[in-house]
Amino acid sequence: MYKKLFLVFIIQLSTFSYSDAQISLVQFATGFSTPVDIKNCGDERLFIVEQRGTIQIADINGVNPNKQFLNITNRVRNSGEQGLLGLAFPPDFLTSGYFYVDYVSNTDGHTHISRFHVDSATPDSADPASEEILLSIYQPYTNHKGGHVAFGPDGYLYIGMGDGGSGGDPGNRAQNKDSLLGKILRIDVDPAVPTYRIPPSNPYALDSTLGRGEIWAYGIRNPWRFSFDRLNGDLWIGDVGQNLIEEVDLQRAGTGAGFNYGWRCYEASSNYDLSGGCPAYSQTAPPIFQYNHTGGYCSITGGYRVRGAEFQELYGKYFFVDYCLAQMRYLEEDNAGNFIHTNIGTLGVSSIPTFGEDMNGSLYCSAINSGIIYRFISADCSPVATINAGKDTVNDCGTGSVMLSVVEGNGYDYLWTYNGDTMSVTSSYMAAQTGTYILHVANQACTNSDSVYVDLIAPLNLTFSGLDTLYCIYNSTVNILPNYIGGTFSGPGVNGATFSPTVAGLGSHTVTYMYTNNDGCHYLYSQNVSVDACLNVPGNQWTNTISIFPNPASGDFRLKVFTVNEKKVNLDILDIAGQKIVNEVISLNAGSNDFPIHSELSTGVYIVKLTDEISSTSLKLIIR
Repeated sequence: MYKKLFLVFIIQLSTFSYSDAQISLVQFATGFSTPVDIKNCGDERLFIVEQRGTIQIADINGVNPNKQFLNITNRVRNSGEQGLLGLAFPPDFLTSGYFYVDYVSNTDGHTHISRFHVDSATPDSADPASEEILLSIYQPYTNHKGGHVAFGPDGYLYIGMGDGGSGGDPGNRAQNKDSLLGKILRIDVDPAVPTYRIPPSNPYALDSTLGRGEIWAYGIRNPWRFSFDRLNGDLWIGDVGQNLIEEVDLQRAGTGAGFNYGWRCYEASSNYDLSGGCPAYSQTAPPIFQYNHTGGYCSITGGYRVRGAEFQELYGKYFFVDYCLAQMRYLEEDNAGNFIHTNIGTLGVSSIPTFGEDMNGSLYCSAINSGIIYRFISADCSPVATINAGKDTVNDCGTGSVMLSVVEGNGYDYLWTYNGDTMSVTSSYMAAQTGTYILHVANQACTNSDSVYVDLIAPLNLTFSGLDTLYCIYNSTVNILPNYIGGTFSGPGVNGATFSPTVAGLGSHTVTYMYTNNDGCHYLYSQNVSVDACLNVPGNQWTNTISIFPNPASGDFRLKVFTVNEKKVNLDILDIAGQKIVNEVISLNAGSNDFPIHSELSTGVYIVKLTDEISSTSLKLIIR
């Protein structure tokens, strides 16, 4: 990675900073009541969810304009672990105005997943009367509600549900796939549909006898905050333990559905309650990290993997914290795919119930008792330059251009160069020419910068060799060789990497080769080939063509052949489709040869073919 210092900017940071290391928290916004969730909707606003049943707005600069976005306190049971617990904005919120919440109902104590709509006249205010209850889930106890909701990169709504409460999951609900408790649910929400649909790729969508269609994963105790990596779509889950162990679970994007995370059979990697039928531990998805309660730890608050580009020291780290001891931790992935754990200690803030990120990927957390929202920063002000290609080389797959974009954010300066020449100051660039593109990013807050490059390479020039444009129907099978091995040939007469004129049959055919490279680009190359009967075509070892008398014939006929040398040849008679009707060996003397042929051929057109060790010749025969 290139390093270059090219811009110098200085601004004043907040003085409300706490840290024993480079990473610290700065006070961002104040004046909130029990803030339990922080979400952004894709613009500069931050939405602060208050447990009592309200949602407040703060802008990206930390100003709390005392804008109340939603107030449903009269519907929310605010007690203990109950309340308004989660908020999710769909990708199209800024145009559709619809959003989703998770709260515990004041009337029956059930979890409600509801849809609301913003007031058409006031985008900073939602209409409480617009509520549509999409899903109501029975809750047997007052704790373990989960409550987190978020849209995944697939556009579906994910819902975190605790096991129903009490202690030890007395109803064994987390392992019961007929219950929605102790699960991560996934549903397809659409304002045009009264409630919701089941995504067809959910594990039990097609067979309700196996489990509820809404289930995405099970064996969860109390998923207190989960998140998706905005770069690669990985799902991170902070699952609260019983009495001994807290855990972090990770489901890699694209690894399928139906994972069993083990509870109540297992608390993290330890046996908990194996009664009631439990899978072997090896059949469950183990945590990628766990810690015990020694010293006063009690409950994990799951966070986010930072993808904001402002601070290189934060980038790529998954942050989480323990609610009781406020020990801030992070996991960082090494080159082998292992996660290294670091405990950076208390950052001067206690009782942290949630993390959040803004539109640019910067990380925040809240203090439930003081009502303060904090922002993560680093004393090392170096930004991180990242290009969406995610690799040192990228090709355009034959499209003619590639959009190179970076993680955006406040206080950044961007500079692109192409083959050493400055192009423009922008965060994104449409690259259409092969060559080296370098992105420089500088933080205006300090003198630090970072650079990264990507080489745009030309698409593959896909070809194959070995195939001529014309064959006789009786020609032998030929081998085809592509210039990039690993693709697939297709077409009439094709078998693997061979072409058979006889199998293809008479006529014009297209042989196609498809190849997919490591970038996922699909390339096609095709060649047309004709197969002919090849009538009256002498071989180079024959001084004369063969002759047939009479022709047309009514059955028997005479074959006359003139050849220079004495030889044995194959005599074949083929029908018009290339199928052999007669096959025998005849002896020829030098000079003229005359053979009576007795055959019971039916009416039609045939090919009489003579082949020696070097070449062949043939003639058309008509039987009436």
